Amino acid sequence: MKICVFSDSHGYAGNMIEAVRREAPTLCFFLGDGETDLVSLRGRYPELPINAVRGNCDLRSTQPLVLNAVVAGVRIYAVHGHQHEVKYDDAVRELCYAALRADADVVLFGHTHRPYLDHHLGMEIMNPGSIGKVKEPSYGLLEIENGKLSAEIRYLKQEDKA
Repeated sequence: MKICVFSDSHGYAGNMIEAVRREAPTLCFFLGDGETDLVSLRGRYPELPINAVRGNCDLRSTQPLVLNAVVAGVRIYAVHGHQHEVKYDDAVRELCYAALRADADVVLFGHTHRPYLDHHLGMEIMNPGSIGKVKEPSYGLLEIENGKLSAEIRYLKQEDKA
């Protein structure tokens, strides 16, 4: 199973559409700040399931602040990150402890616009960065195969976008 993880599109859906075209994922997670961009993504890929949480800029969102999901036996804890002060805590301690209490295998968060990937306290911790209109748009890729999880950050280079 292949999962694309996006965050912080801020009004620019084009890079998410390009990443989905490139990766052909089974599922996506959207970590907030640009929820209205999901309309374009769903319009292009109507059969693609998308799990979403709301960010601090998604003012009228009905999405949850926290999402606990189990995908192919892997427990995922997803948030935008603003409620866990991730911009001010380099080790994302508060977020990790919340995920531990939820018995998570994977922690997904956004908000900082900076990609981050680490393995800590028995969990994969990922911030996919910003998929918006930035110099180096980035996204996360999770793959689950035979109960094994792999995680990486991928980038859309300017020359890749047409």
